[in-house]
Amino acid sequence: MKIYFDGCSWTYGGGLVERREQDRFTAVVCRELGVKEYNFSLPKSSNDRIVRQLLTENDISEYDYAVIQMTYSSRLEYYDESKKDNRSKGWMRIANQDIKPCKKGREFSDEQWVFWNYYYKNVFDETYFNKKEEIQYKTIRNHCKINNVPLLLMTVNNWDTKLKFDIELEHTHIPRLPCNHPNSLGHRVIADEILSWLTKHK
Repeated sequence: MKIYFDGCSWTYGGGLVERREQDRFTAVVCRELGVKEYNFSLPKSSNDRIVRQLLTENDISEYDYAVIQMTYSSRLEYYDESKKDNRSKGWMRIANQDIKPCKKGREFSDEQWVFWNYYYKNVFDETYFNKKEEIQYKTIRNHCKINNVPLLLMTVNNWDTKLKFDIELEHTHIPRLPCNHPNSLGHRVIADEILSWLTKHK
């Protein structure tokens, strides 16, 4: 059995640090099933990157199941010419609050910092990003469907989306770390939900 996993830091195991590759829910699921782990997630991933990975970087038809975790709709991906790589921008709109940019770090130049601050304060539009999320959602579902790969679709954006997901992860029943990512027990809770879904879809 081969299971395709992708998502943002929740699927990557953000915050677990030392035991990330042992404790994240993708590893727990695969260990329980006795199969190899195929985890394509990255921290700060956008839905753009998740869709790009699914459609152009990997062949989903090689997998028996797909477990994909969508992230915050306001995250973007851009191509960084200096690093010759696609990068997801980790800023997001938090519920109905103002834009909350991440702290300025080494990943952004001064020019990029000015640009993204301006973009989210003056260009960002909630309606557009909601529609974009719906396009990405349907793209993921349809791509898996035409390749006959059963899909479990999750989100961490359940407080801000109108779409129906199989599992909504931003709930209080999932134990968290101070950084708001799931702790080891939280990953176990998520893994159990995925294992239950897989049992029903054999």
